[in-house]
Amino acid sequence: MDPQFFAQFADLGITGIFLGYLLWKDKAQTKALADFVDRLLATLASIEKEREEGYDKIRDRYDEVISKYDAERDKLLVDISRKIDEMA
Repeated sequence: MDPQFFAQFADLGITGIFLGYLLWKDKAQTKALADFVDRLLATLASIEKEREEGYDKIRDRYDEVISKYDAERDKLLVDISRKIDEMA
């Protein structure tokens, strides 16, 4: 920073030093908050990814169960059709 900037704070005495401290503290808090937001967004992205993977697993299990029942239904229809043809 500009040395004149610090000199102006020093000219104000203790009030200037306190004002400088407040500005420094605000800058530090702003940086800490930005870091926190970045970590929060990364965590949310991770949770979203896990949720999507969970949905994919559920969808795969659903498709597997449906295909199993479709195969059983088709086999049953073929068996019934064959028995009807044998009776006729």
